[in-house]
Amino acid sequence: MARARSTFGKLQRDQAKKDRARAKMDDRQTRREDKAAGDLEGDDSSTGEVVDQSRLLEQFAALHEDLADGRISLDDFEVRQEELRAKMVVD
Repeated sequence: MARARSTFGKLQRDQAKKDRARAKMDDRQTRREDKAAGDLEGDDSSTGEVVDQSRLLEQFAALHEDLADGRISLDDFEVRQEELRAKMVVD
């Protein structure tokens, strides 16, 4: 006797299961890569230049004063602010 063929619904469910499994696998791989990249970045900051945090805060204050007084543009302010934030250490 011949074997019964799978129904269209069953084939769709099987394909959906495979798609979900593939998506989960891709998500896990992405998280692993992000974690590895984060670990590498963390290593760079811990071995990099140690910056006096109180000096950074003073630079932030001066930067805000420069913006308020119109000595620098908003674009320059944002760029410099990001540079200072990158140097900050948060415990």
